[in-house]
Amino acid sequence: MTPPEKPTVEKLVEHIAQVGRALWAATHLGNPAPVVAQLRDRMDHPQPGDLVMEFAPFTFGDFDPDTVGRLLTIERRPGWPTRCVVEPLLRTGEQREGMDLSLIALPDQQRPRRPPRRQPGAHQAAAQGP
Repeated sequence: MTPPEKPTVEKLVEHIAQVGRALWAATHLGNPAPVVAQLRDRMDHPQPGDLVMEFAPFTFGDFDPDTVGRLLTIERRPGWPTRCVVEPLLRTGEQREGMDLSLIALPDQQRPRRPPRRQPGAHQAAAQGP
């Protein structure tokens, strides 16, 4: 039995994009739970620093790995299209810019969780034991 081939970096970026598309589609179906609606809204409104991908729901054809990258800036001016600058994931230091790009944020950073709420006096009862 031969071991599976190692995927190329470009193939890994393509897989990231495929997962991003699937996640976007899943968050836009039906009446989502509040946590899913929050994820959908977050994906639909990328911010500088986010991992993003250029997105058109029904795009087919060859995958361009430069469509996945880190959003550097968003420039909005009244009467002008929104200008975005993205650093492609595989081309550190390079920049792609475009007007009115359809970008979605790909969740790559977990938001900090709130610590669980403690009942008043619960820590004292636990320390004393049964």
